[in-house]
Amino acid sequence: MNEILHIWDTIVKTNTFNFAVMIALLWWICKKFNIGGILENAKQNVINSIEKSKEEKAAAKEKLEAANELVKNLDSDIASQLNEAGKQGDLLSTDLLHDTENKISRINDNISRVVASEEQTISSRLTNKTATAAVKTAENHIKNILKNTPELHDRYIQESINELDRIQV
Repeated sequence: MNEILHIWDTIVKTNTFNFAVMIALLWWICKKFNIGGILENAKQNVINSIEKSKEEKAAAKEKLEAANELVKNLDSDIASQLNEAGKQGDLLSTDLLHDTENKISRINDNISRVVASEEQTISSRLTNKTATAAVKTAENHIKNILKNTPELHDRYIQESINELDRIQV
């Protein structure tokens, strides 16, 4: 029995036995906790992450190419739009200037018509006032003459009667 113990002691002290025990223990742990499945899931997750990264990289590359395509003609598009805006501005300013000149012309025409109308109104009023003043002056003059020369008064009365007689006949 000593010999068996000695052999057993030698076996336990050798690295091979320790290695075999360690392998058996690892195999039992792997079986118990399904380490193979866990490693397979981790491996699949890594593969999926790599595939997803490749897809995202491809999508980002497509977006970058699309953005580069949009930006490629950006300078010429901006220059074209600025040129078009300049043309539109010139046309707008020309139209605005033309419209303003037309409005000024119409305003001047209206002013001329109003001034002419006011001139006629003032002229008519002035003529009426002048005629009224002339009639009053003539009336005063006739009254003064008749006052100063009473025989003219009688003579005018007689002439008026003669005229009335001639009209009635």
